[in-house]
Amino acid sequence: MSSKSNEEIQSILNHLNDWKGEQLSIEKQERDDVDRNTLSLEEVEIVEQVEDTDDYVDPYTIQLRGKGTVVHTNGKAKLPLNSYELPIRELLSFETSKEFMTIKTDRATYYIKK
Repeated sequence: MSSKSNEEIQSILNHLNDWKGEQLSIEKQERDDVDRNTLSLEEVEIVEQVEDTDDYVDPYTIQLRGKGTVVHTNGKAKLPLNSYELPIRELLSFETSKEFMTIKTDRATYYIKK
């Protein structure tokens, strides 16, 4: 990761840490797929992932921890492992405000609201 990327990631972490204790709505848009989740944010950290041979798993993710749900068209289910991961290998851009954050990576766009 470049120093610019590191600064951007630190800025994202700072904003997310300010949102601890808040109920977040997370929407991920990846190609033609949209995933929706909610999370009561308790902890935020950078996690180094296990290296994989097919290059599917990003080497680092921002992990949001807390109880949450996966929102389906026919209802809700518990968020697995009480965490949500934001892959950050190629951070293209991000925007933040007091209530809203948009993170664009090479794989998806994430919209996070409190």
